[in-house]
Amino acid sequence: MAGAVGLVVKRRSGIAEDVARLVVKELAERGVEVLVDETVDYPSLSHLPRFSISRDPPGRVVVVGGDGTLLRTFLRLGERESPLFMTIKAGKKGFLLDVERYEAVERLRDFLDGRFREVVYPRYRVYLEGEARGCMFNDTAVTANNAKMARVHVFVDGDLAMNIDGDGVVVSTTAGSTAYSLSGGGPIIDPRLDVMVLTPLNPVQLFLRSIVVPSGSRVTVEASVYSNPLVVNIDGQYVYELEPGGIVDIERCGSGVRIARFRWWEDYYERLYTRLLAYW
Repeated sequence: MAGAVGLVVKRRSGIAEDVARLVVKELAERGVEVLVDETVDYPSLSHLPRFSISRDPPGRVVVVGGDGTLLRTFLRLGERESPLFMTIKAGKKGFLLDVERYEAVERLRDFLDGRFREVVYPRYRVYLEGEARGCMFNDTAVTANNAKMARVHVFVDGDLAMNIDGDGVVVSTTAGSTAYSLSGGGPIIDPRLDVMVLTPLNPVQLFLRSIVVPSGSRVTVEASVYSNPLVVNIDGQYVYELEPGGIVDIERCGSGVRIARFRWWEDYYERLYTRLLAYW
């Protein structure tokens, strides 16, 4: 695998900076050019040439940080062709990142030598009032603003699926099923499945439960004209206001993301328990 390797690093984290320096050292010893993303602001990495994940990403990118760092990187990527990502955990939880920092150098060598399984994750384009606002990896939440009741109608391929009076709804991907949707009472989806999950948040209608739909579905969330103002939150990163009567559409994005995984399937349920279910 020839060419430079890009580096995206969590901001304001001494742990992430230390891991990034190990990555740079190993790549330099292997004779691989290292580029750092324009958002990286550590003095110890300031001598390295820059790139932008949104304009000119190299073919391989190492992300060091937590889930937020990874999700921001994917959103900034837009719909351009995905580089091959390697993910190193240097955050508090980092469920989406599979490489622990103590094994970073060893896994980096595997990454450079092609000893990994490439997994392509789908993303979903989010439209707000017909305007594309980005491709989500985890989830999009349509929720009440200022602690007032949200009233929304949720459609799947044009058919009414649920009316919700409550805190709103989360539309999540398979990967995102362990995030906001799970906190709202939704199911954990095995990562080998390709679906979307619609989870109502604290509905007045106690009979409402999550619905799992095919990944090729078009999901529409319509704010009732009788609803209070709402907020649309994409992957916990992009936030927009939605007025009563407003519409959010979500459909498959043409561009997924490619991630190099190491033992991803073999220890998924162990990681699920140790990082998530036994988090506290």
